[in-house]
Amino acid sequence: MAERKVVKSFLFGAVSGAALGAAAALLFAPKPGKALRKDLADTAQLVGAKTADIGKAAGGAAQTIAKKSADWAEGVRAKFSKKSAEESVSASEESAAI
Repeated sequence: MAERKVVKSFLFGAVSGAALGAAAALLFAPKPGKALRKDLADTAQLVGAKTADIGKAAGGAAQTIAKKSADWAEGVRAKFSKKSAEESVSASEESAAI
């Protein structure tokens, strides 16, 4: 759970930093107002698209990890329940032999 917050915070920081850096670069570049506004709009659209892509990738990765974890946990549960069943069968066989 804590790892999820770290990843989410990192992604938010990376996207925010990229957007602020791009905006600062555009604002300090010597361009007329109309060209600057167009560049800002284009950059905002690009950042929005990249943010959506990153979100989709992160969601897909999280789903994959959750699926693998569930499969692993099910395998462990099955292994231990099988062991418990075998132990109870051998214990009942021992008590029947006595």
